[in-house]
Amino acid sequence: MSSLADTPRRLAELVQDIKAHGFDHIDSYAWRDLDDPDAGGSEVHADHVLSLICEAGLSVSHRTSCKKSAREFERNGYHVIQRGSRYGIFPRVILRNVFRRRRDISIVVEIWNGVPWFARLWARGPRVTVMHHIHEDMWRDSLPRFLAPLGRILEVRIAPAFYKDAPLITLADSTRDELIRRGFHPNKVHVAHPGIDKQFFATQPNGSERLKSPLLVAVGRLAPVKRFDLLITTFEQLHQARPDTRLLIIGEGPEDQHLKKLIQDRGLSSSVTLAGRVQRGELIAAYRDAALLVSMSHSEGWGMTITEAAASGTPCVVTDNIGHRGAVVSGRTGILVTDDTQFAQTITDVLGDPTRWAEMVAASFAHSQTFSWDTCAETILRVLDHEVRRHSAEA
Repeated sequence: MSSLADTPRRLAELVQDIKAHGFDHIDSYAWRDLDDPDAGGSEVHADHVLSLICEAGLSVSHRTSCKKSAREFERNGYHVIQRGSRYGIFPRVILRNVFRRRRDISIVVEIWNGVPWFARLWARGPRVTVMHHIHEDMWRDSLPRFLAPLGRILEVRIAPAFYKDAPLITLADSTRDELIRRGFHPNKVHVAHPGIDKQFFATQPNGSERLKSPLLVAVGRLAPVKRFDLLITTFEQLHQARPDTRLLIIGEGPEDQHLKKLIQDRGLSSSVTLAGRVQRGELIAAYRDAALLVSMSHSEGWGMTITEAAASGTPCVVTDNIGHRGAVVSGRTGILVTDDTQFAQTITDVLGDPTRWAEMVAASFAHSQTFSWDTCAETILRVLDHEVRRHSAEA
């Protein structure tokens, strides 16, 4: 049986096979870049995967929108091109590629983050799509009111016709199941679980002292889809039953002032802290000090904070959505809550049962060891290699 230590060798072998078929470059397309103020898990995922692919021997150009002025630079081995407005980037890329005169052919990786790039219309070489999750009901929280219905129609009704028989990579088995239910070809939908940075792994998870004045940690962009306002009002219920509990929210975003006012109006200033963006060391310390990672997010592609916390020895209580189902083994590494009204009581029950909590700590820590960025990159490269071989055979 091959070991995780063999993964870099397998990555290099896959790259050599891809090169042997005449391809040595990837053109990657994503809505936002890692340094965008609104960047999240999708951008972190792209950075890890692209840097590992470059390290294995392929060159990559990563095209995204720009928040301010256009620029190009190198990051972690790959070339970043930021050009085009937040919404103008899509027609700009599509039209440029449809009418471009150059005939050089690269592998195309399009990251479908709500709005697709329709590479089927313009990509002449092998192409693979990475889809983190289906937005659907998220559109009303992600776009202005007049654009939200258009985004939903585009994603749910128009785009699938261009992708149902195309190679697609997603993050969770639960998302794969949902895509298949929606008509995507079972043999074309692949799963590449995200990895966890090595810094998050604890040598030995902290013990039951975390249940004394327990700290709950929530991490994410302060945006409506994350429902931090609901988390705060839910925490208020929990705090009435357990006045010793504290809530730490890490992240920044457009909801910042609204959440600050909500905390003040609810009289929770001494128990709820908005920490904003923190350094990596502070985030790791928060995970390790927490009794639970909590999230009431409406929708996720995976739930990277869940597995990061698990690597630190911290189980979770989170809402039951497609992405969270991929990151949590419900009942073992954490609890998936289907009814928002039961969220506070579920946390109270877990905190009040030290034996159950300790079992979840051990299970979440063990489960986290199964995720690595090398393995994620290998899965994606295998799909790319298959498409390169297929394209070469048909040429």
